[in-house]
Amino acid sequence: MARKRKFHRGLILSGGGARGAYQVGVWKYLQELGWKPDLICGTSVGAVNSAAIGCGLNLEEMISLWKTIERGRIYRLSLWRQLVHTLTRRGYAPLMDTEPLKNLLLEKLDVSRLRRSEAEIIITAVNILKSQLKFFSHRVIDIEHVMASSAIPILFPWQYIDGEPYWDGGIMANTPIQPALERGCKEILVVLLSPVGGSRLSLPSSRRQGLERVFEMSLIGSYESYMAHLSYEYKLRSSQSLMQRIIRRTLTLGDIKIATVAPVQMLGFQSILNFSARQADLLIHEGYQDARNQLAEFFGLEETPY
Repeated sequence: MARKRKFHRGLILSGGGARGAYQVGVWKYLQELGWKPDLICGTSVGAVNSAAIGCGLNLEEMISLWKTIERGRIYRLSLWRQLVHTLTRRGYAPLMDTEPLKNLLLEKLDVSRLRRSEAEIIITAVNILKSQLKFFSHRVIDIEHVMASSAIPILFPWQYIDGEPYWDGGIMANTPIQPALERGCKEILVVLLSPVGGSRLSLPSSRRQGLERVFEMSLIGSYESYMAHLSYEYKLRSSQSLMQRIIRRTLTLGDIKIATVAPVQMLGFQSILNFSARQADLLIHEGYQDARNQLAEFFGLEETPY
């Protein structure tokens, strides 16, 4: 009889487009501490990073990947498709062609190594026809699954898995913490790609800022809702925001410890599709520094000032 696998540590990687370089900075810090997850679960760009780790890319290779990624290696505007759609006004036409991303993933990710991953890798996607969130394990994940998990609606084309069309998993669960809890992980680290809830922000001073704030809230909405549900179960409700209590500190739910790392400032709409070496370098640095500060309590270390 097969021995049941034990899960102790879980790493959750949220979606957020080109902001995914921030997660590499956090991963760099975790590598320095020797913190090794038994489970890595990601959505959208978090799925890309999860798969990359599962495929055996080391830290230097992940940093190099993000610093060499440019917009043209991820997506291109599908001018012909837009022209045909404009002239005929029929059919669904996504704005971008993501064939460059598929070629990049095929070049960089060896899915045969993913099958042998020591950590369980899980990524999510949404079945468009059933409006259903689906979880995929590293035992079945292929390039199509990673493409589906990162297929931003309207911008990117949906992807087919077993004959069914799928979109970005972030639509329903941008922070997929559920698999870590179901498998009994006792230490869970969550990496968000939005500052909302992580720090006190000023009121929006323009319509654009208001839209940006709503967008940022939508990125962490599934996580905050899930944590609010957990807080109810563990009778931790109080007048203070749950997100304010868990960012930059450890939240204990029974025998489960959950810590969260998140940017401390607004990154703006443009950062989502800004696949550039300059932004990647900046976010890798910020992810590393934020992890050092915000995870100090979780690891029982002294907070390190910038």
